[in-house]
Amino acid sequence: MQLPLPQNESSRIESLRSFHVLGTSREQVFDDIARLAALICDTPIAVIAFIDEQRVWFKAKIGLDLDEIPRDGSFCTSAILQSDVLIVPDPLSDERFMSHAQVTQLGVRFYAGIPLIADDAHAVGVLAVMDRVPHLMTEGQTDSLRILARRMVRELELRRTGETQSPYRRPHLAPSPQRSVTILIVEDNDNLRNLLHRTLEGDGFSVFPAADGAEALHLCQQRDGTIDIVVSDIVMPRLNGFELAERIRGARPETKFLFITGFGDQFPELREWMKYGATILEKPFLPSELLHKVEDTLTRGKTATGTDG
Repeated sequence: MQLPLPQNESSRIESLRSFHVLGTSREQVFDDIARLAALICDTPIAVIAFIDEQRVWFKAKIGLDLDEIPRDGSFCTSAILQSDVLIVPDPLSDERFMSHAQVTQLGVRFYAGIPLIADDAHAVGVLAVMDRVPHLMTEGQTDSLRILARRMVRELELRRTGETQSPYRRPHLAPSPQRSVTILIVEDNDNLRNLLHRTLEGDGFSVFPAADGAEALHLCQQRDGTIDIVVSDIVMPRLNGFELAERIRGARPETKFLFITGFGDQFPELREWMKYGATILEKPFLPSELLHKVEDTLTRGKTATGTDG
């Protein structure tokens, strides 16, 4: 089925080219947003794609080896015609998509994509997740895709206007200065833990990752007195983030805490921890927001003991 072109296709292409993103190298900020999308939606594949006259070109890709695919007959070509998320739970049962090459040749059995709509109202690309088995999206997952898409567009617009310089585009000859701050990351999800580790280490912090609370306590004992901040998820097996923080605070009251959660309103304990200087980072978040929140935690006038410091 031949899809219609978006309205004002020529100006849409002009808008896309004004971002100067087509054909550029991989960048961490794009890769991390794609990885977050895959994590949140529980899919093995995620892409950030830009659509020009002939192709769908992947700026970021998780779980996919291709650099580009033809524009005709692609899911993303349909997605840029939408104003919101396009969800295809099972393309084999949808006559619009059952003959797509992504279905017949690549084995895609689930697709969800949201257009990246620039400030000039043109859909220049798509943030999408895919799977090789059919399934549904929760409202929380769908809303998270919307949030990530808005932030992806914001990153693009800032580049176009030159209002800011992303920390992921530092010149190769100007590496990040090393900081005299040591951070312990506690996260049971391997992909998210690696993302946190890479982001913080890339900004000059000394970072020690732990997959659970028991490993975190062991690292604290090994690094006696040298852990400045604990960045911890709240929901973890065996020892949750609050229980871990209590154990660490008992031995090292000067340690600061940054809790990561997607369900902050479900934890009344957070209010008490915030009184003592703890900070909160809500999922989903961009790497730049993680760095900002760590800086905020460092500059708080109170530590987890409630004393000035």
